[in-house]
Amino acid sequence: MDTTDFARVVAEFGSGAALLVEPGSAPAAHVPTRWSRIAAGRDAADRCAATTALWQVDGLTEMLPRFGLVLAECLEDVRICLLRGDWVLLYALRKPFQPAEFRIGWDPETFGRDQPAYWYALPDPLRGFLARIHAGFTDLDGVSYGPIRPRDMLAYSELGLPASIRNWQAAEDIPGDRAMLLAQGLGGTRYFVSPDLPPGTIGWEAEGQLDRPLDFPETLDELMSYGFQLRAELPPRPLTTDVSLELLEVERAVAWNPELTEHVARERIRTLIADLLHALGGQLRLCTRGDDNGENVLPCGDTDELDRLEARYLLEPPAPDAPGLWAPLIAKFWEQHDWPITISGDTRGVHITACTPDWFELTLSYQTQTLHLRLTSPGFTRT
Repeated sequence: MDTTDFARVVAEFGSGAALLVEPGSAPAAHVPTRWSRIAAGRDAADRCAATTALWQVDGLTEMLPRFGLVLAECLEDVRICLLRGDWVLLYALRKPFQPAEFRIGWDPETFGRDQPAYWYALPDPLRGFLARIHAGFTDLDGVSYGPIRPRDMLAYSELGLPASIRNWQAAEDIPGDRAMLLAQGLGGTRYFVSPDLPPGTIGWEAEGQLDRPLDFPETLDELMSYGFQLRAELPPRPLTTDVSLELLEVERAVAWNPELTEHVARERIRTLIADLLHALGGQLRLCTRGDDNGENVLPCGDTDELDRLEARYLLEPPAPDAPGLWAPLIAKFWEQHDWPITISGDTRGVHITACTPDWFELTLSYQTQTLHLRLTSPGFTRT
């Protein structure tokens, strides 16, 4: 990771809002003592090693096992920055086929004068992390993909968020003054803690609707690790000894399953879409308006020897829900299966792609008014 990327990120904070501390510069002599090894690091490897050595809190590795591996495998560089008067670490992390992803870790001295109202609802390792390592660890927006700053952990009623949260599982409302914001996730979904939730759980809601309380450590680990890919998660591509050189070339680009047939591929696609609709409580349905009859399955051959199937669906949410509201729920369902997920965007909207262990690829594309799902099979031998 070169300095240019960090300089670009610092520039995004606004003119005069942030100062990137260059190793060996005069400002480097004034950084927090705990970060002196990072400030002195002349290359990325030294700075990364000095940074990860800070993450020593009892129980933190057990609480965030996957993110611990993300730090070990995906951390490319760390730089010290003075952001609006506060010392922070900028983490540059690698994502597959995407530019570096950045995270902010605030100096623990910026914790704030008082503990948050529901501080006791956080697991012990997280409290230790926020008090001694980073007083907040988030995306550049200061609220996403990790615990926000303790000084910002306020009740919904103080933040102007929904006045109450509907807990459908318990058929009751959680008052806004008893829900404390902890983080934000994909599509504006929010994570919160409350004395009205079972101990050891975290709330996950969108527009004031609680899906269900989730296991706190597991959910935070998934949130902080979202979108990163680890070496152990790269499944081997199947090969046989009698594959021709031409098929080998195709196999490098398209996963190939020699056991698959068109019939099996069609059944697997229909099972995947049925499982998804069932998991979402049957509230999403396949749209049958216009040219879409609910399902469109087409062959998409890659060579004279291989075929694939591509199924296209237009999903219709219940009124008056906007389609984008359902995208995080679908992504969460895929996450619960531990399927690797990537996110991208272009002029056509946002695209969330997941890959199953048997190499079926699911791509959700959504804009303000549309929600499309495409399922693509791995290649199989043409018959």
